[in-house]
Amino acid sequence: MAPPGTPIEASLSEAVHGTFIGTGTLDLGPVPEGATHIKIIVTCLSPGTFTFGEFGTMTCREPDVNDQTWGAVPLGLDQQHTITLETSPTASWSISAHYTKTVETEWGVNEAGQTFGAPKGDSNPDLIPVTATNGERGYLRLEDYESDDLEGWTMEDATEFIEGANRLDRHLPVYESDGSTVIGEFLLPGTDSSLVFRQR
Repeated sequence: MAPPGTPIEASLSEAVHGTFIGTGTLDLGPVPEGATHIKIIVTCLSPGTFTFGEFGTMTCREPDVNDQTWGAVPLGLDQQHTITLETSPTASWSISAHYTKTVETEWGVNEAGQTFGAPKGDSNPDLIPVTATNGERGYLRLEDYESDDLEGWTMEDATEFIEGANRLDRHLPVYESDGSTVIGEFLLPGTDSSLVFRQR
C-alpha cells in the first residue's frame, strides 16, 4: 500500500508508441478532458544524449543501451500534445506515452500531530517512508536524519567515528506511523554514499 501523500494517477488514453533515429516528435493526439500530465517511457536503442526540453537530458553509453527512463510531464497552459526529443542524427530511441490525470493526496497525521507519508518535491513530512534493514516497512523521523547530536558518545564512540572503517555510518530507528513504536533500524551510510528513501 502506498504511503499517504502518494499521488493517485489515472490513465486517460491508450499509449502511443514511436521509434526514431535522430531528433523526433511523437504526437499523442487530442488532450482528453481532465488530463494533467503525460506519462513517458523512453528507451535508448543506441548510445547518445537525448534532451527533452526543460525537463532534462538522458545520456546512454554502450552498457546502457535498451535501458528505460520514465517520468510524468505536466501539461502546460497550451495543452501540449507532442513530445520532442533532441539528439544526434545517428542516435536511435523509442518512446511510449499516454495522457494521465494526477490527483495529489494529503499526508497522514498521527495522534502526536506528526505528518507521515511520501515526500512531495522539496517538502518532507515529519515521518518519511523507508524499508528497515530487517525488511519491515515503516517511517524514519526526519529530525533523526537531520540531527548531528553527539550527546552520550563515549571516547570509544569518538575513536570509531574518527578511525573506523564505517566511521560515518549511522543506524536510525524505524517506526510505525505513530512515530513511537520501533520496528527496526535504517542504515544511513556515510557522506560518501547518498541516502535513498525507498517508498512503501
